[in-house]
Amino acid sequence: MYKYFLSLFILVFIPLLIYGQDMNNGSMDAKYKSVYKSVVKVLEGGSVDQLDSYCTPDMVEHDIDPMVTKNTGIAAVKDIFNNYHKIFPDLKAEIHNLAVNGDYLFAYITFTGTTSQSFMGMPAHHKFTMNSVDLIRFNGDKMAEHWGFTSDSDMMNMMPQNKMMDKKMDKN
Repeated sequence: MYKYFLSLFILVFIPLLIYGQDMNNGSMDAKYKSVYKSVVKVLEGGSVDQLDSYCTPDMVEHDIDPMVTKNTGIAAVKDIFNNYHKIFPDLKAEIHNLAVNGDYLFAYITFTGTTSQSFMGMPAHHKFTMNSVDLIRFNGDKMAEHWGFTSDSDMMNMMPQNKMMDKKMDKN
């Protein structure tokens, strides 16, 4: 009788444990994706105070431009978002793919917008499209680190071609 009870217990309890673990992982995957999408909306809209809900106070931004901010942590991220929103007030992001592996989220995203002022060789009112890959590390349910990757060819394609030709000719 004891063996029968133990066998029944194992047959019922083990699948419940496995199913419960998958649900927790799926739940965190969905949470990470939701947080990422919310942060992208903040970037598009410019309401940086909302970042406190999605990012750790000591968040590490690996793509800091020292010309934009000397801050670190969430303050640096807010400065960067404010700067982008000022330069690209119509910035839009299209998220193509999101994948989660453990505490990491990978995103393939396309940004489009128009410069409001001269920026990195682009004149004011210049339209651009840029593909990017983001890598985010989460700590709990908040973003703790960010790396962004853009191909050199995408960066060059953002630049007005006539300006690039003028620069080449000036050097000759």
